[in-house]
Amino acid sequence: MMTAPLVKKNRRILVIDDNSAIQADFRKILGEPEAADAELDAFEAKLFGAKESEWFEIDAASQGEEGLAKVQRSIANGTPYAIAFVDVRMPPGWDGIETSRRIWEVDPYLQIVICTAYSDYSWDQMQEQINPGDRLLILKKPFDAIEVQQLANALTEKWRLAGEARMLLGDLERVVQQRTSALQQEMEERLKLEEIFRSQASLLDKARDAILVRDMDNRITYWNKSAEILYGWTAAEVIGRQSTEILRGEPTRFQEATAAVLRNGEWTGELGQHAKDGRDVLVESRWTLVRDSEGHARAVMSINTDIMEKKRMESHFLRSQRIESIGTLAGGIAHDLNNVLLPIILSIDLLRLSIKDAGQLNILASIESSARRGANMVQQVLSFARGVDGERHPLNPKGVVEDIRSFVQEAFPKNIEFYPQVQEDLPGFMGDATQVHQVLLNLFLNARDAMPDGGRLTLKVYGTQVGEMGMWAGTRIKGGAYIVFEITDTGTGISEAVQEKIFDPFFTTKDLGKGTGLGLSTVMAIVKSHDGFITVYSKPGNGTSFQVHFPSKTTGDSAPVQAPANTMPRGNGEIILLVDDEESVRFITQQTLQAYGYRVLSASDGSEAIAHYAEHGREVALVLTDMMMPVMDGPATIQVLKRMNPKVKIIAASGYTTDAEKVKAMGVNLYLHKPYTAMTVLSALTQVLKE
Repeated sequence: MMTAPLVKKNRRILVIDDNSAIQADFRKILGEPEAADAELDAFEAKLFGAKESEWFEIDAASQGEEGLAKVQRSIANGTPYAIAFVDVRMPPGWDGIETSRRIWEVDPYLQIVICTAYSDYSWDQMQEQINPGDRLLILKKPFDAIEVQQLANALTEKWRLAGEARMLLGDLERVVQQRTSALQQEMEERLKLEEIFRSQASLLDKARDAILVRDMDNRITYWNKSAEILYGWTAAEVIGRQSTEILRGEPTRFQEATAAVLRNGEWTGELGQHAKDGRDVLVESRWTLVRDSEGHARAVMSINTDIMEKKRMESHFLRSQRIESIGTLAGGIAHDLNNVLLPIILSIDLLRLSIKDAGQLNILASIESSARRGANMVQQVLSFARGVDGERHPLNPKGVVEDIRSFVQEAFPKNIEFYPQVQEDLPGFMGDATQVHQVLLNLFLNARDAMPDGGRLTLKVYGTQVGEMGMWAGTRIKGGAYIVFEITDTGTGISEAVQEKIFDPFFTTKDLGKGTGLGLSTVMAIVKSHDGFITVYSKPGNGTSFQVHFPSKTTGDSAPVQAPANTMPRGNGEIILLVDDEESVRFITQQTLQAYGYRVLSASDGSEAIAHYAEHGREVALVLTDMMMPVMDGPATIQVLKRMNPKVKIIAASGYTTDAEKVKAMGVNLYLHKPYTAMTVLSALTQVLKE
């Protein structure tokens, strides 16, 4: 005997597409047949009896706003749509994603099919923007008629079944409340309580949450299908056994929850538990105390919702926010520091023109060295915060080791023995010396901390050939020749579980205040930016070995970087429009340019620069502008200057912006990174003026 469905079939479909031809296609595929077909259907009905309609009631809208209005009317009239086919692109109004989000605010049960010919959004982006759950499907254009029919049939049936499920869940809640009330009024024996719960098993098994019941001796008396899925134990395996034996959670937390439910009749909170296979399970648990008619406590019913994935997503989101905040902060600090360092560096070049005393020149050299170290430190901060690539030069492995040897010997305790070993005749490799030093220093410091009682620290540098090795840090490892820096200690070692996390930002095994958790994250970012990779070998108690691989330079292996010529390029009286909001930067840059044959118009912001150019535009040979300024910044200034004169020559400078190609796309001739030297800025002017 067939049972009538709890929810009637709903064959109402809404098509939201700005293309009327697409709307017509849906009507042809899913709507009522043409008149000739309708007459044939009517004749068949007379001969064989009426059959259930296979067609759909199609409604259409050309924009998301119109579609939303139709959904609102359908809800108000009690005739909701089962499915909406929504085009992803509908200019000039809302796109498909925005339309879906607004529709679900009105009708959260509507099944939506996004129709698209392009990958406008990734699935992850859709998850972030509209949280589709299981209500969204993607249909690629062009459509196949059979595919659309099958999809429509399946989704309308899903809509009906989902409605039934909601009704059943509503019934379930009412049934549980009724049974609890009945237990408080009528139940006198545990056997009757168990029988009532078992009689409702078919309903409880349809719930998505794990539902279990245990008696006052903590023995499990009921275990639904969702509990079997969540924990991996079948009902037959757990009935009659202690719940603490099965779930093996947090004993203290469990005892506190039990006391609370006995005291208050209910308890809600998070519980850490374990599945049959040992994996961790985190649930939001809702406990209800069940009493008999005399008010005696007979059982505790628990409804557990798995929130592991939710917690992982929250953790990932918070970690991403922390990294983004650090990046923003570091970028702002870098901009300010570079503006502080630039006048110092340019002043040194100017002072050298008038100072001939050897002692004073040595002082200038010392100041210059410190300023450049400061600039390099800024680059180190940005290498973590913004993934700055740094400046690549050919590096000699032996020279790198010599640079760092003195630091280790002076800074490390005497009970740590340092043994550097460098293979002879190694080729060079391309890298940023400061960043390579930072990688090695981070690994050395970790090795030192792993040997609190002293030990042996070995640095081996050698060449090797590497084949294709799959992925590392999201990047495919290329085969070829590599230079390997192998750092080995005799310290405490690292467990396999910890090895999986050591490169994660903010992960640290050190005591509070002794580690930031950013050291190895920075190491990974730098090595990855050099197209290298890292391997780790370690066992607890047996020390640790890191192998840092940099691609070797196969031609001109160790060629030194050519030093700039002593003669600075000079101008011939050209007028340079200098734009910078930092007064000290403007002053010293103007002094430098004037000292080498240029005339300078100075502006403290974009609006002043525009005014100068409007008055002296025909005389200005080139504009040198900062990118980050208040009120009217560099990009806005460049845009206005280009409208005034599309051929204007512009050099952009910044202590923050690092994407030179992106800056050039604005129509800039050259990009300078602050702090620049006199040689750098004068060479840049000469180069652009000759173009």
